[in-house]
Amino acid sequence: MKEHILAIGPDAEFLTIGEALEASKRLTGEVVFTLAPGEYREKLRIERPDCTFRGTSPYSTTIVYGDFASQKQGGKILGTASSASVTVAAPRFKAQNLTFANDFDYFAHWDLVKDNPGMKTGLQAVAFMTTALADDTHLSGCRFLGYQDTLYLDEGSHVLKDCYIEGSIDFIFGKGKSLFCDCSILSKASGYVCAPSTFENSLGFLFYKCRFLSEVDQVLPRSVFIGRPWHPKAAPPIVSYAGLIDCFLDEHINKEGWTFMHANCLDGTQVFFTPKQSRFFESGSTGPGAVAFPGENRVFLDEKQRAETLKEFEVS
Repeated sequence: MKEHILAIGPDAEFLTIGEALEASKRLTGEVVFTLAPGEYREKLRIERPDCTFRGTSPYSTTIVYGDFASQKQGGKILGTASSASVTVAAPRFKAQNLTFANDFDYFAHWDLVKDNPGMKTGLQAVAFMTTALADDTHLSGCRFLGYQDTLYLDEGSHVLKDCYIEGSIDFIFGKGKSLFCDCSILSKASGYVCAPSTFENSLGFLFYKCRFLSEVDQVLPRSVFIGRPWHPKAAPPIVSYAGLIDCFLDEHINKEGWTFMHANCLDGTQVFFTPKQSRFFESGSTGPGAVAFPGENRVFLDEKQRAETLKEFEVS
């Protein structure tokens, strides 16, 4: 397959990523977009397959936007999915050495609505999302910055290696199959790391040799849960899936590990889903947030289950 390289930056052929994506429509084969150091304030939807975004360093090359879920645009509320800075809707997308960010000022808006808790549902702000025809997404050496709902992996399969992901509330979520290898996952405040919405017979999130860390001055010990089961509209075919193998858990992780989550039904009622109704597990956890023995919500894999899980995620 022929590879095309399109350079983006102040002194390159294209000034913006959007311009380069538009130009790539006339090309066939794989397209590599090389991004010069800098901040690219663009809202992007990637609909062509076989794209690679390549930066020089995640600390010098950033794609950022600042939309949020309750924001009005054209007289309509955006919603969580439409808040994404970057949306991938095509197969075989790759990104290397980049930062994807949503810099919506969560705390400025929180101050405005703190006396009206119902408004909290509108503060989701996604940095990176997969949807529609996305599949076989590979992300390496990337950072994902946000607060609530930072990384939305909702379609197809994903491999994230040597990445950094930060947030506080459900900041890794969705129904996609996702393998996180050697990633650092930073909680910026008390909350929940992941919220998988995995279909019943599918695989969800596996964190392998990852580090669950926190901003020490901002996060109290035991104030963060590893995850909770997300059931959009209380959909019955969902059995949330998330697991940890050989991960380090710092002291911010609650000893219960996982917790419940409510869902709003189409008829207006509310139901709750628990870790026991989900597929949450771990093996080989270490650090202050780990526990020596399984508990009500903390399920340990045996050696056979561990080997089968690694095989399912093609971890060698």
